[in-house]
This record gives sequence, C-alpha cells and structure tokens, in this order.
Amino acid sequence: FYTAADGGMVFYAPSEGPKTSKNTKYTRNELREMLRAGDTRIKTKGMTKNNWGLSSLKRRVRKKLAAVGGSLDATLAVNYVTTTGNRTKLGRVIVGQIHAKDDEPLRLYYRKMPNNTRGSIYMAHEPIDGDEQWYELIGGKASNIADPVDGIALNEVFSYRVEVVESLLTVTIIRAGKPDVIQQVDMSKSGYHKSDQYMYFKAGVYNQNNTADKGDYVQATFYQLENHHAK
Repeated sequence: FYTAADGGMVFYAPSEGPKTSKNTKYTRNELREMLRAGDTRIKTKGMTKNNWGLSSLKRRVRKKLAAVGGSLDATLAVNYVTTTGNRTKLGRVIVGQIHAKDDEPLRLYYRKMPNNTRGSIYMAHEPIDGDEQWYELIGGKASNIADPVDGIALNEVFSYRVEVVESLLTVTIIRAGKPDVIQQVDMSKSGYHKSDQYMYFKAGVYNQNNTADKGDYVQATFYQLENHHAK
C-alpha cells in the first residue's frame, strides 16, 4: 500500500503471501472502517462504537453502536488482475465489502479474463443462513464469458456507491457518460437483524486467485474513499 505520484492510494496483493485471517485462503490489502476514530478504549469487534448496524436492530442494541446504516463512496481504477492459474479463479478481485460479525452482506467483485479487453462487475450477498446470492451488474462472473461489450478496462476510472438504508442494500456503479448501474438487495430476511450483528465497510484489493504463478498479483488505485453514517 502506498500513495502514488498522482495522489491515488495504491493497493497491491500478491497471489502468494501471508493471510490476515485463519478463515481465508487468499491474500488481501484493504482498509477497514474504524468508527472509533483512534479511541483504542473501544473494542474493534463487537457491538461497539467502532461499528454500525441495521435500523431493524432493537433500540437497546442500536444504542451500543456508532451508527445505523451508512454509505461508502469510492472512485478507483483496477490496474492489474491475475493472468495465471486455475481458470475458475483467473482475474478475480474484490474491491469493496460490507463485513458483519462472521458473514459478508456484500462482496463487490471486478473480474477480467486474460483474453478479454474489458472486465465485469458483480456482487455477492451472504445471508447468515442459506445460500449466497449472486448479482451480475456489468458483464458476468463466469470464467468463459465473452468480452463484455459494456465492461470496464484495466486502468479505467469508475466509481461505486454502497448504501444501506433500513434493510435495503443498494450498490451503484457510476461511469462518466454512461447510465448508472444499480442493484438492490432486500436484507430483511438475511439474519442481520439479530442482536450480535455489527457491520463495517472495507475497501482495497482482496485477491481471489490463490492458484496463480509466483509473482502474479492484483492491484487497484483509489482516488476517493468516503464513508457516511446516520447517528
């Protein structure tokens, strides 16, 4: 992670390297939302003022958190994705997340296959109980996808906005001169109303290919990253 000459925040994650969690098989380089703002007396994890939750939480539970709902705005360019390894994992990187206690209400993916000139954007929503839900926003997530006509090329700047209002998750992809692409997910039955379910945003690069050759990697440059919350 470093600041580029143009002021962008560069995130780099090799396919081989240390893992930040015992529950992951992949390397990552991400920023984790820290609403405690340097007050280390507040615990990082748990129902604390470092995290936020849904408005459907009980009032006594909501009072323990820093905020209810929120939004994350990012402007970025994906500079490089993996080009070697198992075809099912080629070219995949997560560039934004909402993480809960143990699960992920949102994973936002960029994927470009080596023979394509443009990449796709898709997302996953993970209910606490039940199967993951997949949504294709631009192009598709399959490894045999043809070159997406309206896809996003490497080094092409685009923006995303993630917003949670009550139990509604809205993800918007924003590009200059093109209509916004919007996907909404109703999380009211996903289990995140339970009294132990806190949330936080993450952004950066989470490499999704652990089969690549040594030296292969993912990289993205972020030019804007802002979070907002209602108290």
